[in-house]
Amino acid sequence: MQNRKHPSSAYARILFRHLRLREKNSRAYFAGTTITYDELMTLDGTIPRDDLTRIYRNALAISDREDLGLSVGTQFQLSAHGPLGVATFNSADLRTGLKLLAKFGQTRTDFFDIAVNEHIEGLQVDFAETFDLGDLRVFVTEAVLSGFFSAITFFTGHKRFTGQTCLAYPKPTYAEKYSDHFGEHITFSQPTTKIIVPQSLLLMPSPTADPVLYQEAVTICERQLREMKTGGDGDTTVSAEEAVSILIRDNPGKIWTLNQVAEKLSVSPRTLIRRLASEGTKFQNIRDELAKKQVANYLTDANLSVESIAYLMGFSDVSSFRRSFKRWFGETPSQYVARTRGASSRAPQKGA
Repeated sequence: MQNRKHPSSAYARILFRHLRLREKNSRAYFAGTTITYDELMTLDGTIPRDDLTRIYRNALAISDREDLGLSVGTQFQLSAHGPLGVATFNSADLRTGLKLLAKFGQTRTDFFDIAVNEHIEGLQVDFAETFDLGDLRVFVTEAVLSGFFSAITFFTGHKRFTGQTCLAYPKPTYAEKYSDHFGEHITFSQPTTKIIVPQSLLLMPSPTADPVLYQEAVTICERQLREMKTGGDGDTTVSAEEAVSILIRDNPGKIWTLNQVAEKLSVSPRTLIRRLASEGTKFQNIRDELAKKQVANYLTDANLSVESIAYLMGFSDVSSFRRSFKRWFGETPSQYVARTRGASSRAPQKGA
């Protein structure tokens, strides 16, 4: 499962968590594939396209929800996209962030060739299928577009999208839900799928822009793209801290252990501890800081309960997540939500 040209297993892992599956009841999820539960939970894993599409069809059958693409798509936040998400977070403005997602999108998934072009009304983002998606067209389009719209929402601050969304499939029965995800101006049965982002939004700055982090993340994305095109490993001369951070950021959906990360880096746990110490840090500090950022990002979505976030992060029970949350933030989830959103801005999270 380690071909660099195959898509990351991260999204299949997030979908697995979204369906609230566990190893003991996961047989139907992997039916007809060469993938096992252990492989899905492997650090830095990839999944061949045929197996991934089979998993998606299995997920649709398990959930029996037509709108599964929309529901799981809300969890494909920028923090789920590894170094590409970090680069987007730290872009100077929305235009830059969207261009990054288009340029390096294939390092995360290969369902679409994504192109951006200047449009009289703003920036046009085109999504061309790399193969006939067939019965998966709606599910995959909803999920991938949700990732793009998470970037738009991050930059615009939850304002309703005022641009245009054109979709290359007929209007689904649950189309009334689309406006909450993709704005008011939506047309179906179009020749191609595309979104047009208005000029008024494109210069909106990132609230967390950091030029140094931006350049570091873009460098990683460029290396990953080269590796995918050549099938090689490229130049992997990075610090131990960066190597650990890349692995954890690139593989959301599980709390990875020191032993798992060390094995992937082909060093012993003691050697990794020693190298990190020489750089002035510890494995747990790196893992906790990255987890904090991902949890904070999930908590911006009022539709996600604390229990849902716990499963998405890879915790087996909510109690363990609450304890880790208190250690990371020094407060409970409900206290954090009240402090960051304001008591009157939104309803409290369920289960907080």
